[in-house]
Amino acid sequence: MATDFLKKLCIGGIGAIDFSREKLVELKGSVEDSIDEFLDRGERLNEAEDGLVGALMAALQVKAKIPTAEEIDEIIPGYEDMKVSEVLVSVRTISMKDLESVKAYEYHNYNRVRILRQIDKELDEARIIPDYDELAVGEVVDQLEGLEPQQLAALKDYEKTHRNRKTVIRAIDNWLAAPA
Repeated sequence: MATDFLKKLCIGGIGAIDFSREKLVELKGSVEDSIDEFLDRGERLNEAEDGLVGALMAALQVKAKIPTAEEIDEIIPGYEDMKVSEVLVSVRTISMKDLESVKAYEYHNYNRVRILRQIDKELDEARIIPDYDELAVGEVVDQLEGLEPQQLAALKDYEKTHRNRKTVIRAIDNWLAAPA
């Protein structure tokens, strides 16, 4: 009797093992199919991602060109050997385009906060009127109307240290003196 029980138990166990083995083989096939599909999708995504990443990097490289020391030396002669205080004086006299170049160079090479803050201040003043450095006196004067007193004062500071055009400074003074 005990042997019959053990015999039935072994046959039942073997059946369960066979059933489990079949299920594992099915599961393995399903997992392999899922992995293959996942890899195919991943390859397609990588191809699309590589295309997008390449386009983004190309766009950023155009905008993020970092000037060389030689290029900066053309803008501010002796830049590499200047003290912070000397650079601060020099950035007050260069054009908006040159300020952008010096800012990129400074940020990527020395990252001196005082210089970067001064450049940002100069750029903020110049950005009050788009393309300010390229505008003729009459074009600047035409755009003064409607500016806030603090914008006019900032623009006056920028004009004094960069181009120092008396007509523009006089026009700004007239707008500042005008009753509100």
